[in-house]
Amino acid sequence: MLDREVRADYAYMYPPRQAYSPLTDDDMTRAVNASLNRQPGSPVNLYLHFPFCEQICGFCNLYAVAARDGELVDTYITTLLRELAHWAPLLSRRPVATLYFGGGTPSLLTPAQLERVLNGLQDVLGLDASTVPEVAMEVSPSTVEHDKFRAYRTLGINRVNLGFQSLQDTELKGIGRAYTAHVPLDALQTVQDVGFENVCVDLIYGLPGQDRQAWRRSVDEVVRRGPETVCAYALTLRPSTGFAARGYTELDGPEQYAKYDYVDEQLRKAGYQQQTHVRWARGPSGGYRQKENHWALQPVIGIGAGARGYLWECDYRNGYSVRHRMRALREYFDAVARTGHGRTGGFLMTHDERCRKAMALGLIDLDLDWYYKTLGEQPGDRFSTEITLLKDLELLEETSGRLRLTQQGIRHRDVLVQLFFSQPVKQRLAQFDYDE
Repeated sequence: MLDREVRADYAYMYPPRQAYSPLTDDDMTRAVNASLNRQPGSPVNLYLHFPFCEQICGFCNLYAVAARDGELVDTYITTLLRELAHWAPLLSRRPVATLYFGGGTPSLLTPAQLERVLNGLQDVLGLDASTVPEVAMEVSPSTVEHDKFRAYRTLGINRVNLGFQSLQDTELKGIGRAYTAHVPLDALQTVQDVGFENVCVDLIYGLPGQDRQAWRRSVDEVVRRGPETVCAYALTLRPSTGFAARGYTELDGPEQYAKYDYVDEQLRKAGYQQQTHVRWARGPSGGYRQKENHWALQPVIGIGAGARGYLWECDYRNGYSVRHRMRALREYFDAVARTGHGRTGGFLMTHDERCRKAMALGLIDLDLDWYYKTLGEQPGDRFSTEITLLKDLELLEETSGRLRLTQQGIRHRDVLVQLFFSQPVKQRLAQFDYDE
């Protein structure tokens, strides 16, 4: 398969959400309580989802609604804080390692609305955001204004994640963005001038009509601007998206790998260190702590419509739909009013699935001592066949108490980690029909 440059979707969680199923509220509550009572003094990570967007981009298969009505956003904040209060008894004794405002486009919030959320975190959890090492926000370039983002920084945001996706006008138009490349470049300059500690830029390779030369131009300009963190994602194609409606359903594997190779080479030359197959960082403030903590099996509490959480005993998700987006938002409002939370399903974890999760998410650079202390066994106790195969293919090496993918292994990471998917998860993935 690797000889044919086969690609797989970005596995940013295990199990993938396509393996989730409806679960009873009693089952979910037991799993959530058991997870957060397990190590009551250990850190948690908070993810707050704000689904509102100016438009739904052609590639988007995440939960978002094309709306920016201020009254609706205020109602949403009220509901989100009500859901947070539902979690408060389990979180009040735990330090918060990271706080992430995701979406959607949370940068549509006014500073006053953001301050309301932060005050709610203080009131409900006793959480002072200024004490949290990473307070991050996903940002649409079109929402960036100097005074607004200076206010964000004063309120405690210290990492911004700019969703460039491209710096080519034709590609931006193809995504559905109503602006040209000067808007993201001006946004980057503004947030750098404001003085955020960690500015991240996201790019996507595989967009319709994107040839290698266009990709290189986008990469080269980002490298020249020097943000602390760069994420380069291979496009994921899904049903029920704008791209699918236009018939864009296939990607060329060798072409995608060539684009990956270019961004990796250019960022390394510029002094960036590769952290994963999608992220490069430089300087003391670069990186993405919440993702690092999630991949190290720290609990992530997801709050808001469409949010997901990752716990020891279960993964869960709040209700959402890519077909009926506004209906899903109304159902979230109703669920929180009725039960206090928005959970609709997920995946109950077993010891075997936790071991698989640790391998699938951590294989790029896996600390064997951490693995043993966390899971009570060594990777080779359960996965000797898979590990031996990867070593024989020179895709994995063991040095200094760590299992590490080689450069070629990192390049093919999303294919290789599927060796560690369980049969039940594979079956659920095969049966998933995206009718949601």
